[in-house]
Amino acid sequence: MKSSAVRRLSTVLKLGQSPGTSLPETSSLANFLSASKEKYLSDVRATPSKGAEWTVVMGNEAGDLDSVASSIAYAWVQSEIHKKPSIPLIQIDRDDLNLRAENMYALQLAGINDPQQQLLCITDLEGVKPFPSTTFALVDHNRLGALFSSENPNANVVAVVDHHEDEHLYADSADPRKIAPAGSCASHVASLYPREAEIPRELATLLLSAIIIDTNGLVPGGKALQVDHSAALYLIPHSTLTDSISSSTLSSLPQRNPETLLGIPQIKNLSDILSAKKTDVSHLGAWDLLRRDYKEYTYTLNWHPSTPTIKAGLATVPVKLRSWGSDGKLEAEAQRWMEHQQLSVLGVLTSFRDARKFGKNGKGKHRREMAWLVRDGTDAQTLQLDDIASRLWKGLEANEELQVKIHKKMNLSKIPPTARARTYKQKNANATRKATAPLLKNIMELMG
Repeated sequence: MKSSAVRRLSTVLKLGQSPGTSLPETSSLANFLSASKEKYLSDVRATPSKGAEWTVVMGNEAGDLDSVASSIAYAWVQSEIHKKPSIPLIQIDRDDLNLRAENMYALQLAGINDPQQQLLCITDLEGVKPFPSTTFALVDHNRLGALFSSENPNANVVAVVDHHEDEHLYADSADPRKIAPAGSCASHVASLYPREAEIPRELATLLLSAIIIDTNGLVPGGKALQVDHSAALYLIPHSTLTDSISSSTLSSLPQRNPETLLGIPQIKNLSDILSAKKTDVSHLGAWDLLRRDYKEYTYTLNWHPSTPTIKAGLATVPVKLRSWGSDGKLEAEAQRWMEHQQLSVLGVLTSFRDARKFGKNGKGKHRREMAWLVRDGTDAQTLQLDDIASRLWKGLEANEELQVKIHKKMNLSKIPPTARARTYKQKNANATRKATAPLLKNIMELMG
């Protein structure tokens, strides 16, 4: 017998039910995802025009837990509460889901035990051009990728929920359009969940997991902002963590100082597990590390006479460069990845703990490094290789926020003549990809 979630979803999709006053019961998130994926693929494969009846909800192409949880949650709200058929799309290959152990763990907590089959991944639509849907909701980023807009003139972004730098797009079409600082985009999504509706326990757990991992466990004085604390206070009583949290602790939550949430043993335990799984990449080689947490951008070089367009990528790796990229491994795999993605520029951003030096918290001191590669033979064939490279080095080295200096112990010497490379140590360890990405955009696109 189908679950109530699947029955409701089938009714909405078959009858085109308009928004009503009734609210959904708590139900199986996994069944919702499986049914949505099956129906969506059936629609677009049998009759491609039916793709226009769906809203495709997607996070960014890094496929981190924040993007995955936010896209699933927003699609649930649209389908199950507002009765608008929506499908979460994970912007990574199906086989790459296994590269993030923290994602797999959180999905399992949410009852999604076979994500390769239950989630719609970019692999499921490989070779389908143009993209079969025209209505999009963006979470954890705020610019629709070229893959979805190319040869798709009716592409329309109807919602944006994000915590990155605002690119000031879709002001006339997106509702909601919520782009504001937060430790986690999942906090913004949770704030939009109708409070009169009962949130499924699995969904509350998934959103809470994303918030915890993005804010380092809601640690006081860290990345968590008021919106993150408020979201966590809302989600905890609805999550599966309540199975082991005492009734006295739950009853005290409304009066609790949000910055003491980490003091709840179950929150601390979940944070420790997620953090350990996120940082343990010892089983991954250079190729997998470059793909694991990767974002891609398209830039128009307005300073160049022919204003060519190039592609650039940023890969975040939680291990220092020398541990996995020495002896030419980084150069070889980076070149391979750049050729695969047709990139002109690749930045590799590392974030790790230095076991030789300890900070005030007793943990290894937080460090960041950068490796940058520029190559020829891409879309911008009219460019001189050194035009981009020299502009990139100058822009990075002049930036006061990153505070980079040449990395003398990591020299990328094993690159072909058609490439340039440089490595840096980053003094400001608090500056993440959120700082580097807009800087790269400015370096590549602005005149001067």
